[in-house]
Formats: sequence, C-alpha cells, structure tokens
Amino acid sequence: MSDVDLRFELSPGNAVVARAGVVTAVCEENGSGLPRLVVAAADRLLASASGGSPRGGRPRSFPLTLVDRRRALTGSLDVAENVSLGIEFERRLGPLPLGIDVKRTRAAAAEALDRVGCALPPSQPARELGEFDRLHVELARAALRGSSAIVLDEPGAELGEEDTERLFAVLRGFAERGVAILVLTRRPREAMERADEIVAIRDGEIVGRHVRSEWSASPAARASVRAALLRELVDRTPRRAYPEAPPVPVEAGELLRISGWTARDPLDRSALLVDDAGLAVRAGEIVGLAGLPDSGAEDLLLSVYGRSAGTGASGQVEMDGRVVDTATVEKAISAGLYFASTDTPRYRMKVVGGISIPVPASRVASLAATGLLERGAPEPETEGWGRKALGAARSMTRAGDDEQHILGLVREFAGSERTVLMLGQPTRGMTESEREELYAGLVRSVEAGKGVVLISSELDELLGLCHRVVVMADGRVTGEVARGADPGLVAALMLRD
Repeated sequence: MSDVDLRFELSPGNAVVARAGVVTAVCEENGSGLPRLVVAAADRLLASASGGSPRGGRPRSFPLTLVDRRRALTGSLDVAENVSLGIEFERRLGPLPLGIDVKRTRAAAAEALDRVGCALPPSQPARELGEFDRLHVELARAALRGSSAIVLDEPGAELGEEDTERLFAVLRGFAERGVAILVLTRRPREAMERADEIVAIRDGEIVGRHVRSEWSASPAARASVRAALLRELVDRTPRRAYPEAPPVPVEAGELLRISGWTARDPLDRSALLVDDAGLAVRAGEIVGLAGLPDSGAEDLLLSVYGRSAGTGASGQVEMDGRVVDTATVEKAISAGLYFASTDTPRYRMKVVGGISIPVPASRVASLAATGLLERGAPEPETEGWGRKALGAARSMTRAGDDEQHILGLVREFAGSERTVLMLGQPTRGMTESEREELYAGLVRSVEAGKGVVLISSELDELLGLCHRVVVMADGRVTGEVARGADPGLVAALMLRD
C-alpha cells in the first residue's frame, strides 16, 4: 500500500486532506457537502482504474475505498464473494479470458479477511452479519483492493462502545501500514478518543483543525480543545433579530404531551427512528426541536401526525390532558394538531435507467416493501431524460409551493380551531420578508393561546425565537435548554457528545 494523500476540495483553497498513515476525523454540524464530494472522488478514481484484470489474472487496485452508511454488501452473497466483488481473479489462456478463477479469488478473500483480523467463515451469508461484521467485511475488501485511502461515513453510528473500539483498532492497523483514514463523524468525543487529528467544518467551510498533541497532554487540555471544537461547529453570529414571543403564563395548561414514543425504520425494522421520545407544549409556548438530519426530530412529529414516518409506532399522545388517537392525518387534525414542512426527501426510489426520484416521507412506509427504496437524496439533475423525470416527480409532490403553503397556514392559525402547529424547517428557501411574516404569525398564534413546535436546522433561529429548545440525537431526547442558551450547550447535546 503506497503512501498517498487525497484532497477533497470544499471550495477553492478550502480542502480536507486524507493523509497517509493518519486517522483524520471530520466533524461537521450541518451539510458541508463533504460526503457528496467523497462519493464523487470515489467515482472518478474508479473510472480511472484500468478495466478488467491485467495480464496474469490479478485483480485491479482501487486507490480509495468508501464505506458509507448504506453498507455496500450484497445479502445473497457470502462473505468471501462480498470481499472480492468486482475485483475477482481471472482465468486466462494466453490473452483469452476464461472467466473467474473461483479458487484463487476465494483464497485471496480469505487472506484479506485474515489480514484485518476478521474470523468470519468465508462461506457465511452476508445477510446474517451484524453491523460490526458488515463493516469488517468492507475493510477486508479495502485490504484486497490495496486501497491507499479509506473513507468512512459515521462508522460508529450503530455500534456499541466495545465494537467501536474494535473497529478503530482495525483502522489503526491500516494507518500503521501507511493507509490514509478519513472518518466523517458528528461525535466530537469519539473523534478525540480515536483520531490523530480533527477537522471542524461549519457551513461548508473549515473552521478549525486540531492535532492529538493539543488535547492529550492533560485533562484540562482535553476539556479546552473539546470546548473550542463545539464552539467552532455551532458558534456563528446570529443572522437576524427575532421577535420575542410573550412569556408563557404561569397558569397556562398543557396543550400537547407526547410520551414514550417509538417508531421503527421502514427499511430496517430492527432499527429505531424514534426511541422512547417525548415532549410537551403549553398554551402560549413555542417549543423548538433541535437535531441533526438523522436525529429523529422530524420523524417524531411525522410519526405522531398520522404515522407519516417510520412504521410500528407506539406511545401516547395527549391533547388538553386527554389521550387521543392520531393514527391518521384526519384523526390528528381532528384532535387539534397540524403539521407542515418544507420536505427534503431522505429516501429515493430507483426507476428505469438508473434515475432516482425523491420519495416524500409520507410515502416511504407504503413503498418500503417494493425493495426499490434507498436512503439518500436523489442524485443531482442531469441533462436530458433524467432532468425531466426528476422535474416531473417534484411537480407531482408540489415541491416549491411549501413556503407559500406554510405562510398561508401561519396567517390563519391564530383564528383556527386547531391548537398546536408543528412545523418542519419552515423558513428553508424563504426570503427575509417571508421570514419576518412567518415569525410575526407565530407570535400572534401563541398570543392567541396556541402552541407551536418548530424544527429548524438554524440553531440561532431556535434559540432566538423559542421559549425553550428540546434536543434530540439518535432518536432520543438528549436534553433541553432555555431561550438564548449557549450554542455550545446545544451542540454537546445534538452532536451526541
């Protein structure tokens, strides 16, 4: 494995570098675009790799291995077949290919598994593997490929402490052999425990770099670097002034209480989108709900609101102290709830020609059984038929009308029969004048005794507008802060630190 550095340009002069022999952790608070850049770089490197196997039947090498959250294993194949998938040895008669040399390919896969300390039987079906074993197999694939760099997107997201320790021991072994390791994570504590250096990214820009010697000297040095890292990730100058909603009356009753709420991932029924979460809203109160895109914040509200996200939901919803049924959107509205969102699809459906179209959250559960759904936003539009297909899909889902729909709803909510308004990313795409109109409408609503739950990716918006902010991570409520709290406090809660 050669010593190679790989650069990922976020913008001119603003690059993340995966350096040979170094475990680098990239911590980001929001969408830096780095995962997309990594995938694009992987595609370029794969395209530049020589096609097929060279003379002698040896498999080609791949400079970069990307281990993403979808875990690129094929359940119908066994472990050895997954390790060698796409990099098989060929049998040849002189210049003529005679197909795959199964014996040599399986032997090479077994050797790669042994090289990374993986004791799985090569013949074990991949569909039987747990999360750590799936990652281990992908790292064995990187060893067989002779990759000089490995990039992992949140590898510890679904692992316990012991398995995370085992995983990073394997990665450390790669680094000791000169491989560059780049880990994309939203866990500052994990980064400080496992990495040689940390790069902090906010709003698509590198805002901090730290090396292990800065935080390893003493507990005080570690605490100082941790505090600096959290500030770098979230501490931006407020973009605007926010109207101050009136204080919640002391005698205000509880309009909404969600308790013990759990919902499962529609694509993986063993995983939880929401895990025993809950919140309460009083009359005259704006409650913020903060969390990263995979925190479960929007899934909590959507699954309560007519089971519009996840599957197998359970828990209890009370309105004005009375248990209500919100199993359909109609029942939720009848109970006094209303939900609206500028929906950014987190799932896509593959259609003819490799094109993928966005799938609204409300349709995911019903389409999951087709086997065509994948996590991730649709690929960027291209020219020709693909651009037209995506345009048609967005037209059918009325994307682009969300802002005006939400503004109209907020204008009327104060005088409506509904009592609690739940909004998901309502200001996304709005102009400044539209934002001001929305904020004023929310204040009018709580002055009229209504309740509001607001999800926003803009932390200053939540801390400036809401009476209090409930924070979620990994589907669970991790804490709560008051209006105007230190953003670093919220970062520690929502970055799973």
